[in-house]
Amino acid sequence: MIYATSLYCERCGASYDLGLRNRCERCGGPLNVGYDLDKLREISVKGRWTSRAGGIWKYWELLPSYPEKAISLGEGNTRLHKARKIGSELGLRELSVKDETTNPTGSFMDRGASVLTTKLVENGFKGVQGSFKGNLGASLAAYSARAGIKCVIRLEEKVDLAKLYQMIAYGAEILLPGSKPIEPLDEVYTAENADPFLIEGHKTIAFEIVQALGWKEPDCIVVPVGSGGLVWSLWKGLEELREAGVIKDNRTRLIGVQSSACSPIVDEISGEHGGKSAKRTYIARDLVFHLPERRFEAIEAIKRSGGWAYVVSEEDMLMAARTLAKEEGIFAEPAAASTIACVRVMVEEGSLDPSDQVVCVITGSGLKDPIVAMRELERNIALERFIRGEISSRTLIGGTKEKILRVLREEPSHTYGIWIKLRKEGIEISPSAVYQHISDLEKKGLIARTDEELVSGRVRIIYSLTEKGKELVKLLD
Repeated sequence: MIYATSLYCERCGASYDLGLRNRCERCGGPLNVGYDLDKLREISVKGRWTSRAGGIWKYWELLPSYPEKAISLGEGNTRLHKARKIGSELGLRELSVKDETTNPTGSFMDRGASVLTTKLVENGFKGVQGSFKGNLGASLAAYSARAGIKCVIRLEEKVDLAKLYQMIAYGAEILLPGSKPIEPLDEVYTAENADPFLIEGHKTIAFEIVQALGWKEPDCIVVPVGSGGLVWSLWKGLEELREAGVIKDNRTRLIGVQSSACSPIVDEISGEHGGKSAKRTYIARDLVFHLPERRFEAIEAIKRSGGWAYVVSEEDMLMAARTLAKEEGIFAEPAAASTIACVRVMVEEGSLDPSDQVVCVITGSGLKDPIVAMRELERNIALERFIRGEISSRTLIGGTKEKILRVLREEPSHTYGIWIKLRKEGIEISPSAVYQHISDLEKKGLIARTDEELVSGRVRIIYSLTEKGKELVKLLD
């Protein structure tokens, strides 16, 4: 017996038969799957779940399909890891992380992709298409491959290369920005980030957290917020467990975290509506939703739970990712590590008690977005050179740049002085070309501006080697 009974709209209360659709016809809001929770209370579903092994489909009574029909790659059943080192540093005795990096494609999106793809096959669809962020695109591509159906992904903006490689490897058709728009096709389902069946998979994170804690709720769950779907799914999952009689605590505060570069949900909760400048590039791209589809639901989830929402900088995310890897052995992408950065902010402002049981959801693997490793690599010239496999100094930075570094090793200088010395060494080059080389070396962190001097009414910038630059020159010797 399937206990899913209907689709409903949280915003206007409209209800629909259980089928594959995204949006409410009355208000346009995203839909949700409803269940016969009274019936689940009668059958004591907790006992069934406790006796079962497996991933998300062990909770099939609160999913919209039978497990026998599931399109699965082994998603779910991820570890609730006790973060003792970070917790000790922050003064928290009960800090844990829900490590979603171990899902088949490396992110929590696999949970939702499994449920959605299962429903597509069940209803006779031959494909799925839509405009997706990197993790969702990679996940839907993988599960479509498993199901033997078509997957078409339209990219609206830049995507992390590792995630794009996954999409390509799994056989998805990629539509680049500026190409033809997604059009309705027979037998091909058009999915959204806010799709109700994605939400159903994601909510199993809450089920696993509660079960791992002996069917008790934690005090806080901290979760990254992009489209708003994940934080809403956790609230929905916890509410269904309460109404089905699985848990009775009703104590979990949901804490949302967004990037300071793009934080529309946090801004609305805090009442700060000052516009942020639109950046062209972001470190945590999967968190960038200027108009989040589940904005209303996410805010409702946070408020109803008595929680709050915070912003952290992208640099703080990078630092948190580095700490999580080095202290706890979990390699997370910056967007995922935002929850650790958020907990640090909460501790500093006194929002957490040392005895609070706090769970941070780590949503995706650092292999998805290896910028943290790249930043570490930049600190070690020898490793950088080894990985690039470059033998000669000229292939590493180029002969002219090497000459400029050697000039600056002798003494700091300005662009004109560098040009004069290069000319004396027989290098035919224009001052503007020297300026471009200087700019490139500065971007690589090999030189830095350290002084200024006024010559004939003009300010000249003095450049010096950085520690990284000095190390490189030694290697070149």
